[in-house]
Amino acid sequence: MKLIVKNKPTPLHHKLVEFKKDINGTFPNLTRDIKDDLLKALLEEQGYICAYCMQKINKINSTIEHIIGQNYIKDGVEVGKENQINYENLLAVCEGKSCRNNLHCDKSRANYQIDRPLYANPLEKRIIQNIKFNEKGMIYYAEFVEIEKVEKLKEHTILDNDSNIKYDLHKVLNLNCENLKLKRISFIKALKRFTKDWSNQERMKKELKKYLLKSNNQYEELTQVAIYFLEKS
Repeated sequence: MKLIVKNKPTPLHHKLVEFKKDINGTFPNLTRDIKDDLLKALLEEQGYICAYCMQKINKINSTIEHIIGQNYIKDGVEVGKENQINYENLLAVCEGKSCRNNLHCDKSRANYQIDRPLYANPLEKRIIQNIKFNEKGMIYYAEFVEIEKVEKLKEHTILDNDSNIKYDLHKVLNLNCENLKLKRISFIKALKRFTKDWSNQERMKKELKKYLLKSNNQYEELTQVAIYFLEKS
């Protein structure tokens, strides 16, 4: 995951606000033109990488995700429905099929959205600053915890935020599914070879700049993985 900074209000924001005032102003009722414009804006905002797994996405292989799930209910209030077309609540994500039938990102999260909010929010700087990776391709939060222990952290209402973020990354979003891990391992090994075991400082500085900045409005795939290792090495 990489920090996502939401764009300032645009005509599209205002169009969504006006649409919400309509009696049928829900996300499923958005016109195709508005949804297309919305997806394009989100992709550009995120540099054409998935908000969760950071794989490359485009308008063909991506979809719109809701941070507050569309069906999320809290204390009897349909909070998700209220935020269906709130721009600040929307992300662009991949199709979640990189691990075949073992779905990830929002496709995995679909099973949790009614009664569980998303704790691993890519809009929150504090969270992104504490997301880490290891050379085994694992993504984790704050400090590494054995998977068996993380999978027991499912009762979100009685746990602290950090525990819930750990559970979100591994279980809710399934970001440690096998193919995603293998992709990160291959990427880290290539980066490690290129920087001569993190010893070539000049190359590391150039690589870090490449991954920090957009090129042609796009980030490099797995950009935060590179940033994490290049900054800490």
